[in-house]
Amino acid sequence: MFDQRQKIMDKIKTLPQGSLSSSGRYWCVTCKKLFRMGQPVCPYMTAMCVNSPITLENFPPESAEWLERMALFYPKIPQRVMAALLKENPAPIGKSLAVAYMDFLADWKIEHRGQPLQTMRSFILILSGCETAQRVAESEVTFVVTDPRKIWEEGILFPLLKDALDELKGRLGVRQDIKFDQMEIIGERDMGKYYCGMCRKFFEFGIEREKITCPLMAQKCMFDPVNIKNIKYTVSDFIKVLKISPDIHSKFLSLIPERENGPTILKEVLASDWKFELTEPDLQEILQLLGLARRRPRGL
Repeated sequence: MFDQRQKIMDKIKTLPQGSLSSSGRYWCVTCKKLFRMGQPVCPYMTAMCVNSPITLENFPPESAEWLERMALFYPKIPQRVMAALLKENPAPIGKSLAVAYMDFLADWKIEHRGQPLQTMRSFILILSGCETAQRVAESEVTFVVTDPRKIWEEGILFPLLKDALDELKGRLGVRQDIKFDQMEIIGERDMGKYYCGMCRKFFEFGIEREKITCPLMAQKCMFDPVNIKNIKYTVSDFIKVLKISPDIHSKFLSLIPERENGPTILKEVLASDWKFELTEPDLQEILQLLGLARRRPRGL
């Protein structure tokens, strides 16, 4: 294994370099990830990844699929914070969320024309953190959200989605009625939480297992993310993921009008769900990256 890894790294050094992005934004056509960074090299597997991140200036992302993958596999921390904040103070922000989403797609030059179903599905997933199925008929589309109770209290998620999808329908030219349903798949079983010691990313999805195949590069990755109960990690790795990833969650969370309890909720989620050992500077940095930093009084 070591000899083969060395051969791969040696070969990568001989390959053409990627172009530098003037906006600092890149994407990968293979794993579909979107990046905010300074150099066109994979920030997670720099010496081992054969792909070169692509600048938005050369080729824009081909769909909103990465938001879907991010929602399906990354830690559901932003969604849990949003669900808790809106449980305390429900707010009719569905339309604003849809507008922020469409602005995000435009800002990142994500191609969505001709992909209304994919675009709506990606929105539902990134907002809810839940897998979503589709039942499509001539006159209506039903999105079936699975295991919403893992994150959301009853009566919070679907009103948000209804208002948001009503807005997206008009913007995407969808004529069918949009309906929602739900289904329990995991049920009362624990959702799996994992950490990859090689790329230092965190994953949360499916039924809890001891280890998993990489959900982003299943056919090529040589390393298996491990259940967080059986491996050491630090919160700095999670902070790096937030810094590199697009700020879609920050855009969503910043729309919640009453979010003063955000720091308390976030701290609880980070400590109880992921057992992160937090310093105050760590917490403040994460709050800033997620759009939850306390607002300054006017005039300051």
